[in-house]
Amino acid sequence: MLELLFLLLPVAAAYGWFFGRNSLRQEELKNKANVAKNLSSGLNFLLTDQEDKAIEQLLQLLDIEAATIDTYLALANLFRRKGDWDKAIRIHEKLHQLKLPKAQAQQIQLELAKDYFSAGLYDRAESLLRKLVDSDPLQETALKQLFAIFVVTHDWHKAADFAPQVDKTDSRSLRIALANMRCEDQKKPMDVMALRILAQKYPQAIRPRLQLARKLLAEQSLADAAVAYKSVLTQKPQWAADILPELQRCQLPEDEWYPLLSQLVHKNKNITATIFMCDWLVQTGSPAAGEQLLLEKLQQQPNIRLFQRLLQIRQLNQPTQMEALQAIDGLVRAYLDTKILYSCRNCGFKTRQQYWLCPSCQQWETVEPLGGIDGR
Repeated sequence: MLELLFLLLPVAAAYGWFFGRNSLRQEELKNKANVAKNLSSGLNFLLTDQEDKAIEQLLQLLDIEAATIDTYLALANLFRRKGDWDKAIRIHEKLHQLKLPKAQAQQIQLELAKDYFSAGLYDRAESLLRKLVDSDPLQETALKQLFAIFVVTHDWHKAADFAPQVDKTDSRSLRIALANMRCEDQKKPMDVMALRILAQKYPQAIRPRLQLARKLLAEQSLADAAVAYKSVLTQKPQWAADILPELQRCQLPEDEWYPLLSQLVHKNKNITATIFMCDWLVQTGSPAAGEQLLLEKLQQQPNIRLFQRLLQIRQLNQPTQMEALQAIDGLVRAYLDTKILYSCRNCGFKTRQQYWLCPSCQQWETVEPLGGIDGR
């Protein structure tokens, strides 16, 4: 009898396993049916513009089915783009509570930080982003978002804390941003040595070198200032309109000044350099050569500023026509006073004022002197 009981044990175990599995399958089917029902209900609320009820319904599904994370991320990002930050935050916070793979959890953390930033909750956003700046896949994105917070809050000094992370990335824009925020920091103003180090470390940015040149010029270190100015012109010849008047004060010898102007005129077709070369020719006793230069350039590159300079030279050479030429010059001057001088190469923002940070697209060093027919 005892032997018979032992023989029946495997049969009983198999029977229990079969019914247990069947029961689990039924429970799984029931859960899926509930998921489908709740999902359908949630979508229904969305279609009838009952967003709050829809979110409540859909958030309940997160406890049952975590495989639809991408759908929830898309929904939350849609709310954020619409300006419904509180709804986006609720979804992302719920997702953030789930136990998910590291990469997915970090992506949700980044999206939640963006929600907080959009809603003006900068402290919360910064706290989340600081945890992501050492994460390889998201490092660059997290740093850019973090720097955006420092721009809004004017916490320029905080950017320097992330120099090691910035240096690990391949991002040119991050390096330029870091250099500019260091220049913005009035709590820790930089001396000549600090500016030299910053300019050497971040050669992509022109602001540290330009600030260095101006400081050296103010200290009457003319030779060193000239080197810094010429370095900026080599990298960004379009900045000649801003730099040449200051570089002229460095009193470069003629064998350096003339070749520099000549290159900017003939190779870079810079308007300001053409005017400076014309003035140099007039001052060195060749007014006819200066006027001829303007006439040739006006034929090749019509420009209102070149035309104005030609009028001014004619006023000196033709005193009998002074009154008429002055009237024309006044009209040209009034026109130039309305012209746009700078444009953002990234978003097209136009202005008469120079900005290191574009007010429109919030990119550093993208607002540059305007070129073209009315360029500088």
